[in-house]
Amino acid sequence: MFKEKEITAAFEKLFGLFDKEELCGEDDVPFYKRICLPDVAMMLRDRVITPYEYTVDTNMERGFKYCGAELFGQRACKIFSDMDVGVSDLIDSFYSIELWLLEDMSFVIVRCVTLFIEGSTGEFYATEYRTMVKTVTERDDLFFTPEDLEDEFDELCEDIWENKATIYEM
Repeated sequence: MFKEKEITAAFEKLFGLFDKEELCGEDDVPFYKRICLPDVAMMLRDRVITPYEYTVDTNMERGFKYCGAELFGQRACKIFSDMDVGVSDLIDSFYSIELWLLEDMSFVIVRCVTLFIEGSTGEFYATEYRTMVKTVTERDDLFFTPEDLEDEFDELCEDIWENKATIYEM
């Protein structure tokens, strides 16, 4: 259910896949000790969606929106994305690899192909096709560095740290 304690435990398990040398900077402090995982968990909960294998989105007057089958059969949150191939011209197309955190607190690797067309007056048409590659279980599954995650988390939590985020208390 994307609770702070569960998210924190999932990330600690993910960090355990890295070598100690990879996790520590020049000060010998692991990067996950320098970040605030409760803030990361709070911001991730706001990004939870039901991902689909195929989506079509547009803001055109006669356009339509479409979602294919659910990708995982549970809600998830995209943690990190790295573009492998990108072509920008009249039509932007991208082939990327993504890391997702599922509701059961497992991490999966997903491949995504995106096609994006934007008109001169702001109208757009976008399609995305995703396929799950595998569940992250070992170091060789990881396609990113700890520094990549740290940068992603810094960007994710910037609104909290700059007092721009809406924070709800229960």
